[in-house]
Amino acid sequence: MNEIMFSGILDTLEDGVAVFDLEGTALFCNEKAYALLHMKPETFRRLRDLPDEVRAFFGGVRSGRSETIELFGQAVRLHYQDLRENGLRVGAVLILTDLGEQQRADRMRHEFTANVSHELKTPLTSISGYAEMIENGMARDEDVRVFAERIRRESNRMLSLVSDIITLSELDEQQILAQGEIVDLHALAEQTIETLKSAAMVRGVSVRLTGGPTEVFGVRALLNELINNLLDNAIRYNRDNGTVTVRTAAGQLSVRDTGIGIPKHHIGRIFERFYRVDKGRSKATGGTGLGLAIVKHICEEHHAEIVLESAEGIGTEITVIFPPVER
Repeated sequence: MNEIMFSGILDTLEDGVAVFDLEGTALFCNEKAYALLHMKPETFRRLRDLPDEVRAFFGGVRSGRSETIELFGQAVRLHYQDLRENGLRVGAVLILTDLGEQQRADRMRHEFTANVSHELKTPLTSISGYAEMIENGMARDEDVRVFAERIRRESNRMLSLVSDIITLSELDEQQILAQGEIVDLHALAEQTIETLKSAAMVRGVSVRLTGGPTEVFGVRALLNELINNLLDNAIRYNRDNGTVTVRTAAGQLSVRDTGIGIPKHHIGRIFERFYRVDKGRSKATGGTGLGLAIVKHICEEHHAEIVLESAEGIGTEITVIFPPVER
C-alpha cells in the first residue's frame, strides 16, 4: 500500500491517528489528529513537537495504555499501541478520540429519549383518562362521543409521532444513496400536493405548483417524505385563506407560504428535533416537532443545501438545492 493511499484511509477515520518510528519521527498523521493537536504538517515533524500534555503521556507508557486528558479545553482520550513487524517493535501508534463529540452525541440521545417520553406521555394520559371515565360510567351519554373524538385525535397524534421517530431511526442507520435513482421533483411534488389537498381545504389554504420538470438523484420515498413535510408545515402554519407555492426548477425545490413566519431568534433552531416555534399551535394542529428535523436529515443524506427565508407575520420560504445529476 503506498503512502498516498494509506494517508487517504487515515483521513476517513473519526479518530485522530499519528504513527511514529523508533526515533520518534512522525511518519503519518491524519487530519483529525492535526485538528485535535492544533498542529499543521509543517510544525509536526517529531514526537517532541507534540503538546506538553501529550508528550507527558508518553513518559513510561506501555503498549495498550489509554488515558483521558484535557487538551486545548476539550476532553481527549489518548491510546498508545506498539507497531510491530515480524514480532519486532518498529514504531508506535497514537490514537486520539474527541470525547467532546461523544459527550455531545450522548447528550443529544438523552435529550431525544426524554423528549419522546414527554411527547408520548401527554396523549397517553389523555387517552387513559377519557377511557377510564367511560369505563367507570362517569361520562354522560352526550359526553361519550366527545371523549371518543378526543381519544381518536390523541391516538392519531401518537401514531404520527411514532411514525416520525421510526423514520428518523431508519435515516440514522441506513446507507441512503445506495438505493438512489433519477427522480423528477416536479412530478413528485404534484403527487404530494394531491395527497395533501384535503388537509389544505380544511384550513382554507390554496396550493399551487409552478416551475417545470427537474431531475435530481435520490431515494424516491425519502424525497417524497421531504416534500410532504415541507408542504404539511406550510399548510399547518399558514393563515386562513392563505396560499402555498411550490416551485421546482434547475435541481431545486422551494415551498413558500403566507403563514405566521418565524421570529429571527428561532430560525437557527427550527431544524432541531422537537423544537417548536409556537408549541401551543403545533400541538393543537397535530404537529410532532420532528418534520423539519426529518427534512434536514434527508437533505444531509442527499448532500443537498437548505436555504430558509422568513419574516414574522408575512411567511416562510424553504428552498432545497440538490447537487447536479451526474450522467
